[in-house]
Amino acid sequence: MNKQFLFEILELAEKHCGSDFTRKLLQIRTERERILNNVWKKEPLPEDLSTYQKEIILRDIDFDTIIHHAAKCVGKDENNMFLFDVAQVAIKHGEFGRGKELLLVLLKTVGQKSLNLLADILRKLGNIEFYTNNFKAAYKYFEKSLKLFTKIGDKAGIISIKNVVGALLVEEGKYYEGEIRFIQVRKMAQEIKLNDMIAKANMNLGNIYIIRGIYTEAASCYKNALDVVANSKDKDLLTNLYLNFAICYKFKGDFKIALEYLGKAFDQIKDTNNRYQKGLLYLIKAEIECVSGNLSAATALVTSAFAIFNETGDRLSTAEAYKILGMINREDKKYDIALSYFENSQRIYTNPFYIAETQVEMAHLYLAINDRVMAKKVLTQAVKSYEKIGATSKVEKLRSVFGNVL
Repeated sequence: MNKQFLFEILELAEKHCGSDFTRKLLQIRTERERILNNVWKKEPLPEDLSTYQKEIILRDIDFDTIIHHAAKCVGKDENNMFLFDVAQVAIKHGEFGRGKELLLVLLKTVGQKSLNLLADILRKLGNIEFYTNNFKAAYKYFEKSLKLFTKIGDKAGIISIKNVVGALLVEEGKYYEGEIRFIQVRKMAQEIKLNDMIAKANMNLGNIYIIRGIYTEAASCYKNALDVVANSKDKDLLTNLYLNFAICYKFKGDFKIALEYLGKAFDQIKDTNNRYQKGLLYLIKAEIECVSGNLSAATALVTSAFAIFNETGDRLSTAEAYKILGMINREDKKYDIALSYFENSQRIYTNPFYIAETQVEMAHLYLAINDRVMAKKVLTQAVKSYEKIGATSKVEKLRSVFGNVL
């Protein structure tokens, strides 16, 4: 648990409970930590605890103490809103377990009189399951949320659920269904001038075009998205846009522009401290550094990303980290280690596009060790995956690069 997360939770509590709240909490914390540290110095512990583990214990106690004392100074309805706000902050910082725990508590305590809040709680639970790759659970929460948004006539809520279900379809490899859903979402959002959702739909369409290797179309979608939210206060949305621009230019091989967009994304993250997005930024930059021959820098970046996604439980992003670790070790001529990383990546991935991307990198490895049989095998599998999702330009590129193998 990072200190910035705790600081933001304490700020939220102070808004609900008044300025004295922070002063009292800090007094309790100082005395509590003094007592614990004295005991840890004097008494042998049955289990050895590192300084890092002790720090985690102290921060966990801080979190629970803030939540407990805030509940005592506000009414039930206000406390529900406080807990919901805390859950949103938790999601932003990649504290998905804590966010989910709070939202499940709210699911039991929020009554039918607060259908808007109930629908939002279900949507956030769906988001957490999505981020941690539990797609079946995500679908169930989104379906329940959609029913409530439909019941109360919340058009913005309905559109947001349809958009994220489209993203789920894409993650499952159902690109055509996802594309149709995003086009519908964009049309619905344009009808009620919902700029954020217009931008998200365009961004998601751009992501599909990247998967198919149509980079000019992808960049156009991102530009259209940016045009409608250029002055938005939603820094997380702007960060995602800049990250996707960077991915697009990375695939095009224009690393200079890709790094410029990563710089813009990082400027936003400095304000939001969104840990999940920080991990994505590290991944993209790590791959660029690897391809550019800066293997030490690439390793530092990808291991930082790996740590974040391991903490948050995002296995698909972990699989991408494995792929990049494989690329780094291949370039460093550590072929056995590289292959083990690639195999880990391929084992975790279920999406045909990402499996194919890993297989292409494996093909480069097999050619480096003069194993043309295995190179042809994984390339043939990659071609089938690309053809399955309509990525014809990807297939054409493979045939031009590996024409003497395929």
